[in-house]
Amino acid sequence: MCNFFKCPECGQVMSLPSCSCGYTVEYKNGIYHLTDAPYIIKEDSADIKYIGYEDIGEYYSGKSLFDKINIDGIYTKTAEIIGNGVLLDLACGDGLFTVPLAALGISVISMDISDKMLSLLYKRAEIAGIEPSRFTLCRANALDIPLIDNSVDAVIANSMLHLLSKPEIVVGEIHRVLKKGGKFIAFDDKPNGGDSIDNFTEEEKAENNKTGEFIGFIHHRYFEILKNEYNINGTRYSWKFDREKVCSDMFSDKKIYSVENKRNKDKIKFKDAFIYRMGGKGFSDQSDVPYDIHKSVFERVMCEFTSKYGTEVLDTVETFYAGFRDTGITVYIK
Repeated sequence: MCNFFKCPECGQVMSLPSCSCGYTVEYKNGIYHLTDAPYIIKEDSADIKYIGYEDIGEYYSGKSLFDKINIDGIYTKTAEIIGNGVLLDLACGDGLFTVPLAALGISVISMDISDKMLSLLYKRAEIAGIEPSRFTLCRANALDIPLIDNSVDAVIANSMLHLLSKPEIVVGEIHRVLKKGGKFIAFDDKPNGGDSIDNFTEEEKAENNKTGEFIGFIHHRYFEILKNEYNINGTRYSWKFDREKVCSDMFSDKKIYSVENKRNKDKIKFKDAFIYRMGGKGFSDQSDVPYDIHKSVFERVMCEFTSKYGTEVLDTVETFYAGFRDTGITVYIK
């Protein structure tokens, strides 16, 4: 699986870890280092800006990082779409797709620009009982994917295109590394059908509504203080990026799948989900907030929150999840 990487030194095809030109890729902590690009670029003068997750780490997934993933419909359907081919999980993060797909027998190359996120992928794999030999981890820059043309059968780039100021460049790179007939597998942030609340009790619906009110208060107040007192705005580069337009112009065909998610209803404490993640600077729009300012502002907001709602809600309020009625998977075909 490692005979179609692009040498960082000469640009020719290589098998990890060494190229015929004499260059050897650094291999440290189970990660092949195929780029020395910075973790984040945000200067106004930069041609392309992007948000990295090096300072976010385990807070990105909240405490769910430590839960074993249920290999449900979305993963089995994705594995079916990929078939026997090689998958590039681009901007793989802490392994939300890499780990379950490797468990299903898919050959996965996992790339991310963050060493921290790649190390957390190992933690998720350990919890799932997946041997690291089942995937290949690489530190890489999605703006210049270190694979030769026409090399992989499928690419996933889940929840990452909005993190760059020019996401169309990444789509072009995805198209380049896919084989003829290869598949760019995209998941929508707002799956078709909405939340599956038909089996919620009235009490559970009320609890969810309460959680939504709490999240709105904390998020709004946090960014209000940052803007008014520190002139800091949440970083959002490409939330309105028209993926459909760019991909339709570039790819030759498209298929859409709808996957029923049959996960059982479960619940998680409000403080273990949103509070844990936002308190750890785990959202992308917090990436530009210096840690000392974040710490001060978040503590202030939480004091206001507990003054308004009481401290007991942090331990008692729970959000109920029933998965989704269906999930939309769009597959663009080269």
